[in-house]
Amino acid sequence: MKRLFVINPNAGAGMRPRALERLERFFRGRANSFEAVVSKSREDVIFRTRRALQRGIEQIVAVGGDGTVNAVANGFFENDELVHPDACLAVAKTGSGSDYFRGLTRTAGRDWREIVLDPAIRRVDAAQVKVGGQAEPIYFVNMATFGMSAEVCRRKAAMSKHWPTSLRYLLPTVRGLFRTRQSNVRLTADGQTHERCAICIMVAKGAYSGGGMLFGKNVALDDGRFEVTLFRPLPVWQMLLKTPKLYSGELENEPSIEKLTAARVDLVATPPLLAEIDGDVIGDAPVSMNVVPGRLPVCFPRAQ
Repeated sequence: MKRLFVINPNAGAGMRPRALERLERFFRGRANSFEAVVSKSREDVIFRTRRALQRGIEQIVAVGGDGTVNAVANGFFENDELVHPDACLAVAKTGSGSDYFRGLTRTAGRDWREIVLDPAIRRVDAAQVKVGGQAEPIYFVNMATFGMSAEVCRRKAAMSKHWPTSLRYLLPTVRGLFRTRQSNVRLTADGQTHERCAICIMVAKGAYSGGGMLFGKNVALDDGRFEVTLFRPLPVWQMLLKTPKLYSGELENEPSIEKLTAARVDLVATPPLLAEIDGDVIGDAPVSMNVVPGRLPVCFPRAQ
């Protein structure tokens, strides 16, 4: 299999030269080859991924966090079509959150390198996103969030990489509870409109976000649906008490939290809610999202 590693040197704690040398040594020893590129930006990742697929690369390995996975996944598409329909996306567990990897494996202790070398390939859903009047869609594979959760991503990106991974998500989350603002939201799910006052909205195609918070408990990567979680305003002390439930996913019976499922979601908010997809902030304009079912070939672990 022709394989390319697309490496984000700034993901997680950073890909130091010595770590890159160990990575190359492992794959040269096991696969007798190692081809890699080090990315300079999100646009560079997308460009390099497309170029590699056009020249026949059969597996692209996203070595970075969820933002790197998102950029590589966007590189698989051009003009709404797969560049190389038989090529597959593999995901390294090297980011600070690695939430998409967590959703692929659903268990701890799986060595991502072994999945790269001997994958079970499945076609999963992607999600198209259009922001405002934007003509070309962008894609996400795990989670789109709006409001407080997007602000958490923005603050987390500004934190030092020396903080432990769990605190790089938890501290901005707690801080956000004290600074959050509410918006009047018109959310249309499969044609049915819901008008609410909300502080945060999660649109899940994958299970996890925020370093292990379980917002997509009832959604699968290949079921053609989103799981939408809408958070209404609450006093700060009540929100703090509910923080553990963000990790357990036990949110269904909370009166301040509403769950929906849909294949298409349109969102308008006043004042606008900041938006992010797979950890990357994309703005705060009105957003339309729809599931593209079973389009993207992804590497899963083989059954144990």
